[in-house]
Amino acid sequence: MIVFKPIGDHEQPDHLHLQPCLRKTRGQLSNSHNMHLSQKSMGSLAVIAVLLCIAIMGANGQQKKSECCKEVSTEKITVPITGFQLQRKNPPCVKAVIFFTTEGPKCSHWRENWVQDKILELRKLQSGEKGQKKDSSTVAP
Repeated sequence: MIVFKPIGDHEQPDHLHLQPCLRKTRGQLSNSHNMHLSQKSMGSLAVIAVLLCIAIMGANGQQKKSECCKEVSTEKITVPITGFQLQRKNPPCVKAVIFFTTEGPKCSHWRENWVQDKILELRKLQSGEKGQKKDSSTVAP
């Protein structure tokens, strides 16, 4: 048997009573969903921040390892030279030859005769080492 309740001015149908509850529940779900998105966003931001810190630290470390020559010397280097690097002009860095010595890197003027001679000598040594490595790894049949 179905019973109909008369609806007066002060009474609302049952489905209208439920709507605020549903709205509240939807709002809570929406807030929960937003909170979940916020947590994901915060996690993503944290990861980005860590990666950014690593990148900055790495860049700083590289700068310290390969500082450029801002001034050069014309004096002949008397300590043992273990290698060299050519540096292009890129202000504040000047065009130079960086010789790696037992006492650390030395910035030399690239036009000096002794610098040119030393570069040729080091290149010959370098190419000779490559040839020796190839020869020593070759096996005769």
